[in-house]
Amino acid sequence: MLPTKGCHPELNVLYIGGFILKKLYERKNKRMSISQLMKVGTKELSITVDYIILALDWLYIISAIGYNSKEVFINEIG
Repeated sequence: MLPTKGCHPELNVLYIGGFILKKLYERKNKRMSISQLMKVGTKELSITVDYIILALDWLYIISAIGYNSKEVFINEIG
């Protein structure tokens, strides 16, 4: 269970995960390097890299994203 009370919504892993998925989905190839995600996330959300990593871990665990040695990508069910 993920905490939803007692913290700012912008710091919630669900919110940040949704932000990451949105950014990936907006890309034509639905892929982005981790460094690009870190730059965009820290700039647009004004959060630390730790929160982005936590959200990436969560998205990977639930199989929403995949990762190769260069990029993060959306796992699409065909």
